Amino acid sequence: MDSHSADMVEFGPRTHVLVTGGAGFLGSALVDLLLARHCSVTVIDDLSNGLLSNLPASDSQLTVRTFRVGDPAFNASVRDEVGQADAVFHLASPIGVQRAHKERFAVTSGILESGCSIVEACRLHRRPLLYTSSSEVYGSGRDRPITESDPVMTDIRPRWGYAAAKAAVEHLVAGLLFDFGIPAWIVRPFNMAGPRQRSATGLVLPVFVNAALRGEPLVVHDDGEQRRAFLHVADAAEGLLLVMQCRSLQGRPVNLGGSEAVQIGKLARMVVEATETNAPIVMKPSNAVYGDRFAATYDRVPDTGLLTTLTGWRAVRSTKQTIMDCIEHMRTERVMA
Repeated sequence: MDSHSADMVEFGPRTHVLVTGGAGFLGSALVDLLLARHCSVTVIDDLSNGLLSNLPASDSQLTVRTFRVGDPAFNASVRDEVGQADAVFHLASPIGVQRAHKERFAVTSGILESGCSIVEACRLHRRPLLYTSSSEVYGSGRDRPITESDPVMTDIRPRWGYAAAKAAVEHLVAGLLFDFGIPAWIVRPFNMAGPRQRSATGLVLPVFVNAALRGEPLVVHDDGEQRRAFLHVADAAEGLLLVMQCRSLQGRPVNLGGSEAVQIGKLARMVVEATETNAPIVMKPSNAVYGDRFAATYDRVPDTGLLTTLTGWRAVRSTKQTIMDCIEHMRTERVMA
């Protein structure tokens, strides 16, 4: 191995990091953390989900490239950027359940194309890679905290194309380690939330906050008793760095999520209370919103014991703080618009 691909990745003034999807919600929080540790950072983002305003454009340690990872026209550029990096975080991905349901082909192919492009570049240059997969690979969920050893559940319904593609790229990333000896990590995030998350993605917390601030109905699907655990994006970014600094987590899936299980109906009430509005809450069957082929999920709460045991990571921000930070950011955006 050359000096760029040492087993231990240190994040400091001598480290150059490549972040795909770095102008997005989680990506920009990760970039903030890396810059605070005096790393130099290159972001690749096609701005389909991310915003340039999420990044500190004046920071001399930051370089931004605006193209789509996976577009064959830019494969050489991807290889060049990976070759200059000491570590690579691959976060770029289509997002949102609604998009995954309605645009199966585009979403599935986009995940596979970008994943293949980054993995191949890391293989050629022997660069350490951390890949953010998704809790979607666990399918409809469990009535208990989900562990990394739980089976990946998919079927042919449109939503699970996203999950199947994420799982396929997990195998490519694991192959970097087990077939080629290149350090590689796989993270499965659960329901991240907080500042810079946009309602246009269809993710539940910003959708609820946007509706409440407008005085519009908060639409809760089905009986509202399905549970999620929300993780503040700043805690998530810290978790990503700790994972990539842990040899024992190489080549295995790692859950990253919150520990406070909240029913979605209760989340809607918490948002209305926190925004101090009188926005109504209405219940609708999920198939009335998405159609009969929609795959609904029930409880999806992670067991993060593996991550905590091996790195000491713990979420330090509560669900309430996560909601308040999301509200504050969206209010600021509305004032500035």
